[in-house]
Amino acid sequence: MVNTAEQASDRLEILDTLSRYAWGYDEGDFELLADTFTEEASTSGKVSRSDIGWGPLVGRGQIVEVLKSIHTAQPDQRRHSLHTAYFHSQGESEADVSIYLTLFGTENHQTRVVTTGLYRAALVKQTDGVWRMKRLDAILDAPF
Repeated sequence: MVNTAEQASDRLEILDTLSRYAWGYDEGDFELLADTFTEEASTSGKVSRSDIGWGPLVGRGQIVEVLKSIHTAQPDQRRHSLHTAYFHSQGESEADVSIYLTLFGTENHQTRVVTTGLYRAALVKQTDGVWRMKRLDAILDAPF
């Protein structure tokens, strides 16, 4: 439960971090995407009810390098739609949040749902006052 204006403001900043991650990937702005992770961040993922998984990728540099290579190889334009955030916990400098994902892809003027799922993120408010992810895990409903 949000008890103060500062906590509410932090929630907006946390949600903005997740949006900047999605925006950075979709638009190929990997500098923007990189700034959403801590230097020592990790990320991994899995497809529910399957043996399909990836990661962990460890460190901002490795995360950005791999995501950039995936982006470059995709023939379609991806659009992440993030919605229905749930804060598992939130303190002054740490938060744990899940947010639903619908991933769209457009190619040859045809748009389709690529997959759905959720992101589970652990974030920290760093000394510069910016919330960044120290962990981002994707749990997808179907492979993409």
